[in-house]
Amino acid sequence: MKNKNSVKIILIVVGCLFLIILVFILCTLDLNPNKEITGIENYNKNHYIEEYGGDLDSNLSIFPEDKNILVDPIFSSSFKTGLFDSDGYILLKTKYSEENFNREIERISKLEMTIKETCYPNSKNYTNYIKYDENAYKYPAYITIDGFGHTYEYALINKDDLEIVYVYLSYPSVNNSKYSDYLKKDKSEYSKTEVLSLYSMYNHTFDNGSSFVEFDDCKG
Repeated sequence: MKNKNSVKIILIVVGCLFLIILVFILCTLDLNPNKEITGIENYNKNHYIEEYGGDLDSNLSIFPEDKNILVDPIFSSSFKTGLFDSDGYILLKTKYSEENFNREIERISKLEMTIKETCYPNSKNYTNYIKYDENAYKYPAYITIDGFGHTYEYALINKDDLEIVYVYLSYPSVNNSKYSDYLKKDKSEYSKTEVLSLYSMYNHTFDNGSSFVEFDDCKG
């Protein structure tokens, strides 16, 4: 009997080790290469919402809809889907006419998101508002996500040049030259581990941090 129990224990241990090794291999293998998109003619924020959906934790509301009013825009993105999540970036740098610049600032500054605790009628709800920060970045920034879930979404405002840089980052690297100029001044901010305590316009907790409800949890 003891021998049979010993064999079972050994088999269980070997099985567990095999699963651990398998997960490690899957996580380290480059099974999904980065999908890169460049050129303003390819700018379509709905593509990312449809393609990466739940991984974004955002509806990219800070990004503009109408690309026809953009002046000398530069657009690029890169995403990689991993075993449990997607990481990458979306960058749109553009100038505006003075009239359109002011309209866009007005649009951005009024962004908000109401989140319901449940999908039932008369559920509790909470409204988050976009944040404004003049110090964290090189330029003043309107921020919809500030580190929650290792994700960042913001617009940098260069009033002198009538220019706005729209940024979405998931698991950013401080050494990535594509967006290093648009990162926070204090790079230690990206090393935080308690990321669920950080800000997101798209999420809210109704139970003091035990769980979080996302803006689209009740959408079919």
